[in-house]
Amino acid sequence: MSQYMSIGKISKLKNVSIKSLRYYDQIGILKPAFVNTETNYRYYTEEQLYLLDAITVCIKLGIPLKDLNNYVENDSINLQKLLYDGKILAEQKILEIHNCLGTLQETLQNMSGSITGMAKIPKSKSGILLPDGFYHSTIEERHLLIVPLDEMDTPKYYGQHILKLFVTAQQRGITASYPSGVLHEYKNGIYSRYMFLTIDQIPEKNTSEDISAAENAFHTLSKGDYACRKISTHMSDFSSVKEEMKEVLRDENFCIIETDTLSDQNKKDGYPFELEYYLTR
Repeated sequence: MSQYMSIGKISKLKNVSIKSLRYYDQIGILKPAFVNTETNYRYYTEEQLYLLDAITVCIKLGIPLKDLNNYVENDSINLQKLLYDGKILAEQKILEIHNCLGTLQETLQNMSGSITGMAKIPKSKSGILLPDGFYHSTIEERHLLIVPLDEMDTPKYYGQHILKLFVTAQQRGITASYPSGVLHEYKNGIYSRYMFLTIDQIPEKNTSEDISAAENAFHTLSKGDYACRKISTHMSDFSSVKEEMKEVLRDENFCIIETDTLSDQNKKDGYPFELEYYLTR
């Protein structure tokens, strides 16, 4: 019996309940290698741990366990196909959440009486007069996971960066979500831009708010008063972004956030993106 491991040992080793292991046996996706007919105890081999890992992946990715056998080939798991199908399911869930957030945001705006679209709000809470096309919005503190955008990057490639950021967040155990967008920074005469994804919090060992030139870094946007404007397409170059915001820019060094509006209505109206410029804390 030395080559076998008891169900209790497997449970502790993989942090999977004995009840779950019995269920996996019941539905036929993880049969014990040996069952003692006198005690009815289940025993497993070390090779079966790999299959249990695949089951755990299925659960995390939302793939029904009854479909696990579709990924078994020659007594082994086609992990690449499993992860690919899981990626598709994850993207579908992200889209559903994205649409749900858009509906909630639209509802909250209507309840609070906020003016949406290309409307003029005469004055923001900061006391700054806003020109036509701009409106005021108070936005909570946001944490971002960012990746630098090269000069040759165009909007059609932004989706690849977003996917990369989602994967990076998952690898680091960070909860990531929308909105996503582009962070335009002008500092000491140097222009930089970054693709970003919103995350729940920045890991303790990465508390700096400075934008890093590293492949992936973190950044915090302060809570405060923002001047905002709806736009119809991604801004393709910084000069056009600066031109859009020239009437509200106050400092030589500044950041402009170009974000998804998360609103189905805005998208239908032809304004799927929003420019945001920080005014005050």
